[in-house]
Amino acid sequence: MRTKTPIMSNILKIQGTPVLAKNLAVKTRFTVNQGGARSSKTHSILQMYILMLMQEQKKVLTITRKTFPSLRASAMRDFFDILMGLNMYNDKYRNKTENTYVLNKNLIEFVSLDQPQKIRGGKRDYLFMNEANEFTLEDFKQLNMRTSDKVVLDYNPSDEYHWIYDWVIPRENCTFIKSTYKDNPYCPAEIVKEIEYLKIVDPDGYQIYGLGNKGEGVATIYSNWHIVANMPEEYDERVYGLDFGYNNPTSLTEIRVVDKVNAYLDETLYETRLTNSDLINRMRALNIPKGVLIKCDSAEPDRIKEIRDAGYNARPARKGKNSVKDGIDKVKTFILHITDRSVNIKKEIKSYKWQVDKDERVTDVPVKYNDHSLDGIRYGIGDGKKTRIGITDLED
Repeated sequence: MRTKTPIMSNILKIQGTPVLAKNLAVKTRFTVNQGGARSSKTHSILQMYILMLMQEQKKVLTITRKTFPSLRASAMRDFFDILMGLNMYNDKYRNKTENTYVLNKNLIEFVSLDQPQKIRGGKRDYLFMNEANEFTLEDFKQLNMRTSDKVVLDYNPSDEYHWIYDWVIPRENCTFIKSTYKDNPYCPAEIVKEIEYLKIVDPDGYQIYGLGNKGEGVATIYSNWHIVANMPEEYDERVYGLDFGYNNPTSLTEIRVVDKVNAYLDETLYETRLTNSDLINRMRALNIPKGVLIKCDSAEPDRIKEIRDAGYNARPARKGKNSVKDGIDKVKTFILHITDRSVNIKKEIKSYKWQVDKDERVTDVPVKYNDHSLDGIRYGIGDGKKTRIGITDLED
């Protein structure tokens, strides 16, 4: 039974889930939160640290993730949403240049691995590694050595093998907490329905995203990919793929093609709760060139028109009878080079799978879950002729 749990302190009262109560009860140095989608693990960890800091002073908490855009769109946003919900947020305590906040004379800093001078230089009392399976073992060692007290990690267990399983969980001074959407009474009914739909179309995915169990050799759609440090300076073609969302992430991916068979992918934007006006403002801030083609989900013609009216070269990707399967087949003809900072593309591509029918036969229909970047990539390079992805076979 999913129950709402009021958590009391001498300062404030927080409505939390059982995941919050379990984290508050931990006495060990390390806490590992392994959980499925919408299990409340990240939200609960942030609530826990807020409760702790309201009873302490002169502490430093570092909240970190692989890249700053992903940090800003996830744990950082959740942290400030929690404070606002408690009527505790005060803008005068927030330094938007340094990405810090002062709470009850404690310093909370938001840093990422694309800020190496901060990640390796500072010391702290508390550490929260959000989506910790994005980090390397060396990242963990460096962060851990500079943390004097409590270290908390959370992640979705999509990797079969990871340093967390070998280096952290087996420690005597580590507490392991596994959570699922069933632990979260605040999870919207529509999301619960989507997660439970995985039981039918993707039982292996349900084990990971539904039940929070470790991935075990799940076959995926794409195997033609690897990680690179940066995008190439010289290329033959350039295009962006845009998948719209609101409750789900809006995803914008830059694609550069070299020698007709190499597609370099860079996560430009991946963020929830963006209106079209928000999206256009983000694109301006990101200096998206207005002359470069942006191929979009054709199911959103009004949004595409608004982006075009703002001066961008946005066009709908074509949709034919077998457009999804054909698009995937087209993407498979390229070698995909994913930049290391593209954390959400990497996460999605590892778990992108075909549906399996009741007779355990693989179908030609991909599981429609956790595929926002991949849909945008398919729009970007899954249409048209192989050698001219940017300008052919488009709808006007």
